[in-house]
Amino acid sequence: MSATPLDDAFDRVASSSRQERKLPTLALLYLLAVATVAVAVSMPLLADLTPSSGHWLTFIILGTSVALAQMFVVRTPGNKSYHTTGVFLIPAALLLPVELVALIVVVQHVPDWLRNRTTWYIQSFNIFNYMLASLGAWLSAHVILGADGAISNGNLRFALAGLAASVCFVGLNSALIAPMLQLGRGQSMPLLFSFQHFSTELVFAALGVVVATFWSANPWLIPFAIAPLLLIHRALSVPQLQAEARVDAKTGLFNAQHFSVALAEEVSRAERFQRPLSLIMADLDLLREINNTYGHLAGDAVLKGIADVFRATLRHYDVPARFGGEEFSILLPETPPEEAMVIAERIRSAVAERRFDVETSSEPIRATVSIGVSAYPKDGQEPNALIHQADLAVYRAKLQGRNRVLGAQGLRQTAETIHSAMSR
Repeated sequence: MSATPLDDAFDRVASSSRQERKLPTLALLYLLAVATVAVAVSMPLLADLTPSSGHWLTFIILGTSVALAQMFVVRTPGNKSYHTTGVFLIPAALLLPVELVALIVVVQHVPDWLRNRTTWYIQSFNIFNYMLASLGAWLSAHVILGADGAISNGNLRFALAGLAASVCFVGLNSALIAPMLQLGRGQSMPLLFSFQHFSTELVFAALGVVVATFWSANPWLIPFAIAPLLLIHRALSVPQLQAEARVDAKTGLFNAQHFSVALAEEVSRAERFQRPLSLIMADLDLLREINNTYGHLAGDAVLKGIADVFRATLRHYDVPARFGGEEFSILLPETPPEEAMVIAERIRSAVAERRFDVETSSEPIRATVSIGVSAYPKDGQEPNALIHQADLAVYRAKLQGRNRVLGAQGLRQTAETIHSAMSR
């Protein structure tokens, strides 16, 4: 199995704005270096291809299988994407001549590229990366397959060749992707060298060795070998399905259902351990005017931008959610009301200062939010009571002119106190 976080990590960001489509200079130089090596190695091999090269039936079957596998991707939380392509690339490395191994990588990616229109540098790099990894797997396997003098047992020799091909393919694939993620998006390289990543990769590569063995012994058994792919594909999809059930698709924040569960749990914990807890409700001001002036896509862009402000401003244990429409809610565990007011003011200020790029305006537009804050147990001892008190504070903030932070009736924090606390 081949994991290509490059697809997800790059494409999500690249699609967010036109400027993000530009690859950083160091990443571009790395791409050119990998491309140069891949072309230099593969072009002489591809030049040797002739209709009489042999193994064309094997190539057609494995090529069709790997192209289909490339289009059925499983995306998981953490910007990782998994393809079951290794199940067919490992047999290619064991069964095909080297020139067809180089060609099968092109066959693998072209249909997916035509279907998804992925950004050019993502797909190009993936082709070069897979080509080098597959050719490395072929070389390591055939070094062992050719050592019949040192390893006389043919079955053992084939098993060791499969092991070598699997380790080489997984290692090269990860080693080539990691620097690109680091240079292109600043993502951590150790992500690709974790036990979870390698174990998943190697298990699927091992399944590829089983497919190659069945191909040599009894091809009719191959469907039984790849049948577990369906089950594993569904198992890998579970974390993503769980994440989707908790996340608002438009903003990437938690949805109202998950927020209500988290709020109930935190209120119960705050009551049990006598710990502070605060709640923020934030409402985008004048969304209707933004939609009427710039269109509904502009309103969506502002909602996404506000979600980005939350992610940049809040702590990792806070729980931001899209409560509904243009209203957001933020759960602040272990947070007394005074600190919650400071956080709310920081959010309000960051949104007011931000410029939102929308396609329907030549200039970035501006937006503001009105925010209400409530705290346990001062403003309520039940989840609905806390939400109600924070909502009332939002309503008062809008009546007083919008773009401001107000506390619930139990909070007597003044604006001067907030600014003083923020300056410390």
